[in-house]
Order: sequence, then structure tokens, then C-alpha cells
Amino acid sequence: MKTYCEFTFEAAHSVAPYSGLHGHTFIVKLTFGGPVDDVYGWPVNLYDVENYIKEIKGEHGSGLDHGNLDLNTEIGIASLENVTKYIWKLVKERFPGLEEVELKRGMAGSSEGCIYRGEGAAARESLAA
Repeated sequence: MKTYCEFTFEAAHSVAPYSGLHGHTFIVKLTFGGPVDDVYGWPVNLYDVENYIKEIKGEHGSGLDHGNLDLNTEIGIASLENVTKYIWKLVKERFPGLEEVELKRGMAGSSEGCIYRGEGAAARESLAA
């Protein structure tokens, strides 16, 4: 069983020398797996996940939402890939059953993004095959 949760946030970033400061609506999809609860059948309680998402989004600039991602030294250069790894780190610490983070920007039909499954995911996947 896999359970997922999606959320959005608005933020600015730049990726020098390719772009100056600009903003996006980012769409994040968190996918969880692992042992399921005997009663509810879920691998993670999405009510707990949604409360944590509120924490990491923050209040207009105190977290991911409505801030400048360039100012977060833990992200480094605020590329899609680095922001995805940052979100992975935050969520994985709280919810060990996290299996995948997908981050997209742009509008439906014209989006771009990346998927992160943690360090060593390719090796784990080849062992499972």
C-alpha cells in the first residue's frame, strides 16, 4: 500500500548564471509506504503529515511558502533538484516511511520537475529486480 499527499507553495529562486530572481508555484507530492496500520490500513497518518506540511511551509517567508529559497543555506543553489532533496530531508526525519518526493513547477500540460527517492535508491531498486 502506498499513500501520498500533495501540497503547493509559492516561492522565489534564482539559478545563476541561468536565471535571475523569479517565482513559481511549486507542487510537491510525498509518497509513503511500509508496514500498514492494522486498523486503518495506511502506512502513514495523513493528518499528521498535513500538520507537518503546515510547519515546513511556514508563515509567508518563515518556511518554504512565499519566501526566497536562495536565502536558505541548507538548500544551497535553489535548483529543483536541491529543493527536492531538502524537502526529502525534512520529511524523512519525521516520517521514515517516505519513499519518494516529486517536485514540479509550471502549469498542467507545461510543467517540469524531478523525483527523488533518497541516496542509493537506484542500487536498492536493482537489488529488488
